Amino acid sequence: KLAGYMWVGVGLNVVSIVLVGAVAMVGGGESADTDKNPLVGVCLVLGGAFVQSLQYAFEERVMTSDIGAPPLLVIGMEGFWGLLLCTVALYPIVYNLPGADHGSIEDPYNTWAMFQNSPEVQRMFWMYFFSIFVYNSFAVLVTFLLDSVWHAILDNFRPITVWVVDLFIFYYINKDFGEEWLWPGSYIQVVGLVVLLYGAWVFGITAGNFINSQLLPQFVRPGFGQAQSTLAPFDHLNSSC
Repeated sequence: KLAGYMWVGVGLNVVSIVLVGAVAMVGGGESADTDKNPLVGVCLVLGGAFVQSLQYAFEERVMTSDIGAPPLLVIGMEGFWGLLLCTVALYPIVYNLPGADHGSIEDPYNTWAMFQNSPEVQRMFWMYFFSIFVYNSFAVLVTFLLDSVWHAILDNFRPITVWVVDLFIFYYINKDFGEEWLWPGSYIQVVGLVVLLYGAWVFGITAGNFINSQLLPQFVRPGFGQAQSTLAPFDHLNSSC
């Protein structure tokens, strides 16, 4: 059960998400594309976030309940079912719908031909595969060792990180890529970042209590001679909470 101030931390994270989403509504600056409806994009993102929250809750359920599924087994099964659904359901649907990719929304035959004939596409594919594997592995471990709420909070740092990298690319690498600092959108995003950091700090006030009472005992055997000295470094966190 979440304490009252933990709900405050969750609420601050929601506020930060709303602030960043408002950038799409007000426009980042003069270069904003007026031919697109940002409200549709925001609604789709919110719908995806809702489904993702169900995934986080399900992961915590299967790893902490009587099922006790190992974390790597969870992400392995998610990958298996994702591959199966994309292969037998999603790809046939987008292939038969009209679009700009050789008459389809997505042409898997053209995709395979590009993959076979482009070393750059192959390198990007393996880089993406490795980075997603590492990310999912650590993400599911956060859910396993902490909880799904922590997973959701830390996941909000992804778009902020991407935005900072985009700024770096635009100003220091190539102005054809990345993102320019614009008024008022960039300033709103900075405010959202500050609120996000503060919300994560508020929610994490219980870190000392959690480490002492739940996390470390999983790795220290009862009666182990060094258990007391192992927990001692975290006592100051416990008292400060």
